[in-house]
Amino acid sequence: MQPILPINQNRSSWRVSLTFISLAIVIGSAIGIFIAKFNNPIYILLGLVGLVAFIGTIASVEFGLLFLIFITYARVSDIAVHFHNAPSVAQAFIVLLILAILIRWVVFNEKPVGWQLPAILLGIYGLIGFASVAYAENTTEVIYKLSNYVKDAIIALVIVALMKRPPILRHVTWSLLTAGIFMGTLSVFQYITGTFTSNYGGFAQAEFMNIAGATNDYRLSGPIGDPNFYAQIMLVLVPIALERMLHEQKPVLKIIAGWAAVVSILTVVFTFSRGGFIGLMVALIIFAFLNPPRPVDVVFAIALGVGLLFFIPSSYYDRVLTLNSLLPGQNGEGINVRQDNAIQGRASQALTAWSMIKQYPLLGVGLNNFSSRYQEFSKEIGLAPSASARSLHNLYLEVATETGILGFSAFFMIIWLAVRSIINARRIFLETSNDDYANLTIGLAAGFGGYLMAAFFVHSAYPRQYYLLIGIVFSLPLIAEQLRAALNGNKAQGSIYYDDKRT
Repeated sequence: MQPILPINQNRSSWRVSLTFISLAIVIGSAIGIFIAKFNNPIYILLGLVGLVAFIGTIASVEFGLLFLIFITYARVSDIAVHFHNAPSVAQAFIVLLILAILIRWVVFNEKPVGWQLPAILLGIYGLIGFASVAYAENTTEVIYKLSNYVKDAIIALVIVALMKRPPILRHVTWSLLTAGIFMGTLSVFQYITGTFTSNYGGFAQAEFMNIAGATNDYRLSGPIGDPNFYAQIMLVLVPIALERMLHEQKPVLKIIAGWAAVVSILTVVFTFSRGGFIGLMVALIIFAFLNPPRPVDVVFAIALGVGLLFFIPSSYYDRVLTLNSLLPGQNGEGINVRQDNAIQGRASQALTAWSMIKQYPLLGVGLNNFSSRYQEFSKEIGLAPSASARSLHNLYLEVATETGILGFSAFFMIIWLAVRSIINARRIFLETSNDDYANLTIGLAAGFGGYLMAAFFVHSAYPRQYYLLIGIVFSLPLIAEQLRAALNGNKAQGSIYYDDKRT
């Protein structure tokens, strides 16, 4: 005689069974459609990978999260679309992830938490951008930028919803480093071997550009397609990798983290990005400040630096030294602003942006409308107009110019929320003696700080990695609170965003 299950348990078992039967029908139908409709093996492969990822997400929410982080940071979907004419993997997978979150909520009662305040702030910024449809000169550009922003904001919120169990933080960190190893190893191999004519499936692109003065050379641009943006996302991984190299317990993981650090540093160098160099220096300073090095760490850092010097081309030093022209009191020796078209162009963009801000202080000229109105305003302030539209190479000026004081305030609040998340989470980790989590937070904080510094030299053409990092950082306080609750034997959960009495 079989035991009689409680009514609620019978209902729960019935719902789980029905769910998986429905999934089996949907998945089987989808496989049949893919095979019948698409003759391209790449399409079928991507479809099957997506289905496997979806099944994995239903079985383990962590699997879907890590898959999302890897394909987003390494731009796997974009490369598949632009280089292989494949359908977007990311868009379909985001839909599947949202569906998986809902299924786990309904069937397993796993309610997503901690996403409300981030959603409000991201929504406010999006609504301000949407409002510019009413007054922007080029509404097509507004709609294009807004559609991409919606996707990026959804990615951030999905990450917040999925990052619930504290151990996921370590796994997310390693997912980022895996993406860095993948991109960085390809890039370093490409530069050392000189195989610039091969883009390695789109993941290792390179451009022949000016370095300094009359010197020209290849600058790596990876899966991004632009060296400055590529340097910006790779420098983030350097302090994260260094932190893991210092604090991982297993020697094999220390070695892998060291691998990630080396290829990430060299990739930043091989992009010849001056903004990337400054961002990397700031990231390392933040890391050293939050994680004061021991004598053995200093010795190791010196040895690592000396080893890396053998791979750094002499033209890189020439490139970095052009930054001297920005210092006050420069007497004209060497390469100055007039000799450097890039610096001169960015100076003119900043002046033009300031002119736009003064004329449209509250709402700006409209989302993504700086470039289309650059020539108009550059003429008004007496600058030589460019033959084509110009982008503003400063994220913060771009936001202020295009969305005004209102948009910049909302954007700043998002950054403020991210910084407070880091501060509060690290404090809780230290209070509860979770040193490993506190160290993970340091790596993320330094990388995020380096990204924000590099944003002074680039605009928001490729913001997806930024919002991915935002989602990870937004999740930190909830993870910290769950660890503290577990330590105190309290299983109650809730949002802790910036209630200082609780944190």
